[in-house]
Amino acid sequence: MIEGQTLTTTPDVMIKSRGELSGDRQTITIGATGDMHGYIRAWDYAQHDASASTGFAKIQTALHDLRAEDPNLILIDLGDTVQGNSAELFNHYPTHPVVDAMNYMQYDVWVPGNHEFDFERSFIDRNLASFNGAIISSNIFWDLGDEAQEDIPYLRGHQIFDVHGATVAVIGVTPSLVPQWQASLPQNFRNLRFDDELASVSATVDHVLATYNPDVVIGAFHLGRQESGVGCGVNCIAHELGDKFDVIFMGHEHARFIEQTTVGGEVGVDISANGDNLAEDKRLAGVYNEAARATRVKVIEPGNWGWALAKAEIELERNAAGDWQLADTTLSNITMAEIEEDAQMVEMFDAVHSESIDDATTAIGTIEGNFTFSANGLADEATNTDVHNGQLYTTIHHAKVADMPLVDLIHHVQISKVEQALAEQGVKVDVSAASLFGDSSNLLDQQAYMKRHSADLYRYDNNLMAVQIRGDKLKDYMEWSYRYLQGWSEGDLTVAFDHNVRSYNYDLFDATIEYHVDLSQPVGQRVTITAIGQDKVAFEPSATYVLALNNYRYGILLAEQWLDPQTDHVLYDSGNDSVYAIRDMLTEFVASEYEQYGALKMEKFINQNWYLTQYGKPDAQGHIAEPGAILLARQDGGAGEALWQQLRTGQVCVAISGERPASITRPLNPADADTFFANDAFDLKRDMQQDPAYFAELFDFCRAAQ
Repeated sequence: MIEGQTLTTTPDVMIKSRGELSGDRQTITIGATGDMHGYIRAWDYAQHDASASTGFAKIQTALHDLRAEDPNLILIDLGDTVQGNSAELFNHYPTHPVVDAMNYMQYDVWVPGNHEFDFERSFIDRNLASFNGAIISSNIFWDLGDEAQEDIPYLRGHQIFDVHGATVAVIGVTPSLVPQWQASLPQNFRNLRFDDELASVSATVDHVLATYNPDVVIGAFHLGRQESGVGCGVNCIAHELGDKFDVIFMGHEHARFIEQTTVGGEVGVDISANGDNLAEDKRLAGVYNEAARATRVKVIEPGNWGWALAKAEIELERNAAGDWQLADTTLSNITMAEIEEDAQMVEMFDAVHSESIDDATTAIGTIEGNFTFSANGLADEATNTDVHNGQLYTTIHHAKVADMPLVDLIHHVQISKVEQALAEQGVKVDVSAASLFGDSSNLLDQQAYMKRHSADLYRYDNNLMAVQIRGDKLKDYMEWSYRYLQGWSEGDLTVAFDHNVRSYNYDLFDATIEYHVDLSQPVGQRVTITAIGQDKVAFEPSATYVLALNNYRYGILLAEQWLDPQTDHVLYDSGNDSVYAIRDMLTEFVASEYEQYGALKMEKFINQNWYLTQYGKPDAQGHIAEPGAILLARQDGGAGEALWQQLRTGQVCVAISGERPASITRPLNPADADTFFANDAFDLKRDMQQDPAYFAELFDFCRAAQ
């Protein structure tokens, strides 16, 4: 790629079919994937297990049938494609295997996501240039420091297709927050500028309409429906510009939905049949014809990792003047769970698959002690079981609601790494922030610690930073984190999570800080800091503290203005270290512990410094002597205790959201029958704890019944 020139790999108009149809009707088919995050095969390397609803190889099988029906299918990838699931092992390849997969599958369009910029810009440059289709994004421009320079796009903002004489325009966009999320690694977006999404999309669609007069206009957006720190997410763009788009495919949320937005009216109305996000319900959507296009737009997202291929069938008919006009559109998500992988892709990427498995299963050491405080060390708060099909029975991990060694291990690595790097300055970490990214994370006594455990504990390629932050801004940050938890009401037996807040934005805090969180208080007024610092002194809002955190969270702190970009607040950044990623620091640390002490010992990582008021304050070993309201409700000798026992044994299911992150939608409460329902698979004669297959049946019934 040449600095200051737009990367263009395709002609202005790509011809999908030569010549016009002789008839007066045609259906244009468009398919889209999003947030594939390195999944070529249907395999999760962090879990070392097959993953039924994942992978390009399954998508390819579905494409065989779709292309048999319509050889002119337009195929789009919505970004966050070449990062995750051990894909980083192959970053040194001239062309990444994921790009090879997309080329083999004949993708027509690729819209870069934010995670495409997780690595030095030369990585994304060469992989974009190696892609055989069009790479589009309307809001990325060159920024070469020449104020007189005209705006030169890094990528073209759109791609035009000709399908039997009908003109289809596809317009892309990438989150404008990339420079903030990657603020500590400016080389990743070197000489690039990311402009406002709404303004960029608006200018691009207006240009396309004026220049090409397209018959169909498609949005291909790597952008959430609502974006923190962004003036306009997809909902806003649909609301403002819906009369200029016919269908918007979106990624970034990892959500599963089919919705419709009315221009200037209702936003994000579910139009899927039975609310299952699989097929559009025409009774809800109505006919989307030429007359309707000025009033509304449909929006679809196909989940993540290959859960589904989003599909739009766009029916066109000629009018009296011979021009193509919309007759209707129909959306669906074609799920992959029951589809076999394409045999040729399995063979083609066998070496990549084998190398990924070998790396993930490399043994580092032995674990001593359970890192989750439950009766048997397993993660689910009620049932003391681990994940099944990627989820917990209650979707509540013990370590999300109580201080556990599992998260304290991450904190310990962050704190020790920063303090080692800043030892000459005598800097000590006051606060460490870390998230439990996945519910599958756990470490069990006598288990072999493999590299995949680091990937499971820390799924992202984040680097570590240390910054100076003022006390009042630290408090704002902590309050922001605890918005993930819903409020408490009398009789609640569990917490619940706000499914509009992504679980990876739920940080827990460690080091010398001591605090508790009261869920009876409104968001923004929940956190009480009782002590901080090496000497456990009183917290001072005007004081300055040292905070260890990852680079993505650093970008959010900048975006929320909790850090002052004009001051020298950055003390440490691992971006230039040989081991720069927190995930790899975990692997390095465990290897060192094993070499010195013969095991990774759980007891070294107990630091009981926080608690939820509704659970109760723990002692130094994590035992709660004075239970809070939630734990007391489970022992009330009445309806609360009875319902809790039913949940523990699988007799009832909790209601969960089907979107990302799948989470309990309301706290379980015996006074609210909408918070639970009977599990019809329950069998009194079978013992859940002794029969894992039986528990799997209970779990599957709960999920299928949602």
